[in-house]
Amino acid sequence: MNLNKNRTNIFIRLNKAIAMCGYASRRKADDLIKKGMVRVNDRVVSDPGSKISENDRIKVNNISLRFLKNQYLLFYKPTGYITTTKDERNRKTIYDLLPSKLSHLKPVGRLDRDSEGLLLLSNDGEFINSVLHPKNVINKTYLVKMNNQLPENEASYIQEKLLEGVYLDGRIIKVDSIRYLGHQTRKNRKQSIFEAVIHEGVNRQVRRMFQVLGFSVAELIRIKIANLQIGNLGKGKFKELGRIEAYEILHNKRN
Repeated sequence: MNLNKNRTNIFIRLNKAIAMCGYASRRKADDLIKKGMVRVNDRVVSDPGSKISENDRIKVNNISLRFLKNQYLLFYKPTGYITTTKDERNRKTIYDLLPSKLSHLKPVGRLDRDSEGLLLLSNDGEFINSVLHPKNVINKTYLVKMNNQLPENEASYIQEKLLEGVYLDGRIIKVDSIRYLGHQTRKNRKQSIFEAVIHEGVNRQVRRMFQVLGFSVAELIRIKIANLQIGNLGKGKFKELGRIEAYEILHNKRN
């Protein structure tokens, strides 16, 4: 039902409106509505099918909500920062690098403290849930830099074994692709470099897969999420994406 039939505004479902305010996912919003915890224009609404306009006033648990403009951010996380809003151990978080006006954005996935590279942030609950949903397997590409230069036979061994899969967390986990890029010289030390593509979200997956084979990763850089590339984005810097550009990663997911 429409809660305000006299207006000519475009109406949307109440659960979607709550998600657009950044309060909860649509599914969680349905639960809140059914439990009578949602008020629209000071009236309790318990029908998840109710529709409202952006001019209606929404309260959940007596908290007033407001429609937020959906934002999508592509951020280069440096090493040494935690992907969380707060840390109990008072370690630095990604929000120490972002302007306070962007503190309402939530990370879409994670990147561990010792790794760097691309991270998406948004306040679009529907987008976040879609990207993280297991059915939408989205490729993530990493540069994997070793502590030293590996012999060719060891580089070949790593590629072969990671494509076959290694035993991790009680099951066999594989990379989707991996290629050896040769080596670079840094601080008078040669480092072998691989480019690895994965789609699963296993904790510290790339590092741990190399560790299973007896190799330690010195640097791990996420350079690509689906079609979004790191380009010339500097460490600790970000750029805003348009809605179409952000949602495009769902159309460039792994086949």
